[in-house]
Amino acid sequence: MRTTTAVVAQTWRGDPGQARLAVLLHGVDERELTSDQARLIGRLLRTAGTTDVVDATIVDIASDGDEILTSDPGDIRTPAITARKTLIVTRVS
Repeated sequence: MRTTTAVVAQTWRGDPGQARLAVLLHGVDERELTSDQARLIGRLLRTAGTTDVVDATIVDIASDGDEILTSDPGDIRTPAITARKTLIVTRVS
């Protein structure tokens, strides 16, 4: 499994209630964004007509055939289509 530092920043609060998340993150490949990726993601957002940077970072690091777990599949599908990536998008709560 992999994610981006942007996703961790959006979800992490560092309180005891997140013990399971802390354990999960030990086994996750957490990717930092480079300056070049940030600009690519900005262009992707413009082209897709969306604004969610965190979702776009996930699309950026995904490869065709990857499964994306998200609470809002629509937020992933639009940038994925724009990036011409074929992803499996699964809703989780």
